[in-house]
Amino acid sequence: MLPLKEDTIVANATALVPSGVAIVRISGKDALKIGTSLFSKKANITPRKAYFGKVLDRQGNVLDEGLLLYFKAPHSFTGEDVVELHLHGSVPVVKKVIEEAINLGARLAEPGEFTKRAFLHGKIDLVQAEAIAQLIEAKTEKASRAALNLLEGKLSSQIKQLRDKLIEVEGLIEAELNFPEDVEEIELQQIQTTLKEVLDKIEELLKTYKRGKLLSEGIKLAIVGRPNVGKSSLFNALVGYERAIVSDIKGTTRDFIEEEFSIRGYPVKLIDTAGIREAEDKIEKLGIEKAKEKINEADIVIFVFDASEGLTDEDLKILENVKDKNPIIVGNKIDLGIAESKIKDYYNDVIFVSTKTKEGLKNLEDEIINRLGLLDNIDTDVYINLRHQEALQKAKQILENLYQNLDYYENQKELIMLDIREANYHLKEILGEIHTEDVLGKIFSSFCIGK
Repeated sequence: MLPLKEDTIVANATALVPSGVAIVRISGKDALKIGTSLFSKKANITPRKAYFGKVLDRQGNVLDEGLLLYFKAPHSFTGEDVVELHLHGSVPVVKKVIEEAINLGARLAEPGEFTKRAFLHGKIDLVQAEAIAQLIEAKTEKASRAALNLLEGKLSSQIKQLRDKLIEVEGLIEAELNFPEDVEEIELQQIQTTLKEVLDKIEELLKTYKRGKLLSEGIKLAIVGRPNVGKSSLFNALVGYERAIVSDIKGTTRDFIEEEFSIRGYPVKLIDTAGIREAEDKIEKLGIEKAKEKINEADIVIFVFDASEGLTDEDLKILENVKDKNPIIVGNKIDLGIAESKIKDYYNDVIFVSTKTKEGLKNLEDEIINRLGLLDNIDTDVYINLRHQEALQKAKQILENLYQNLDYYENQKELIMLDIREANYHLKEILGEIHTEDVLGKIFSSFCIGK
């Protein structure tokens, strides 16, 4: 375990923007001393009781009126003494209160340091710490629910169950090796059964990674096509309001436009790109180059053409340029008719829509979800992230090799024990029972200050 810092930290626990209420949080051994120095009530502060009073600077000048709450260690979020000052959400006032706290001996908290201290004091494990950042960043109800499940310990409890199963086998083998005359020999069949249970659960968890990644990071979806095929109209139809300018004038969209919305609970970053064509205008050329960059970054590309005109040579050229992205082909403007003879071999691959009547938009959403492998609508309480995936893969590899070659270890159970111990090491990494400063630094640096 890393050494705990003894100093006192301070930061705004709410966003530093004008608001109705703002919270300044102080945590550490001098939290109460510093907090009461900034408050009109100085003595007889009872933990978990709100006090109304004036917030003062060191000279006794009134900065604001608000509340003081004191949480005595270890019964606080960080496990340390914590004081919260609830103020009016004036940015200058919040900054001044933080400045005064620093002058009284606190220091400005590093990003994620409150949560890091909660982890180091054993208030939460590393999975729950990550969940706090994930919950703050959640863009959809489904994403926030997934993060909340992690925060409530649903993944942690499953990892602990796997860890405990392996520890039990390890303990039985160790007892057999140390006390062969007193302890009954553990059968390979029993070890095999436990390994199979653990491997099955690890595989089940690994399958949640892709969905978890999409929930936390979102789907990058780019709309491409030549000018005036209805890309911006489709963009507006998907996001649900008039976000992009719609015009009959070619080259209206000269830069990409981004907007976030959700499909079936998954966050989507939708990108409306400039119409791709041979352009003389310098600004439009820059927009087209930027469009090509966004196409390369996208998870899914929607190629749009005018169904009432059919696929033109210009359409086919663009389609050829994006074929490596396996685009969803969309024929727009079906309210004006469909030129079937000019669509030819692509007809069965086209999703026909009308942004005017909204016909076909649900089919398009279904195809987007299908392309991501999410159409089965399988749901789960937990989704793993990249760090969890890497640790589970390492544990799986060790246990699979052991499971497949178990017969070779019948008379070498100390090797079985060592492999199980190594696999368990990676499970403990997930929970943060084994960690390094580098790992913690990487995780908590992604937090905002004050969390």
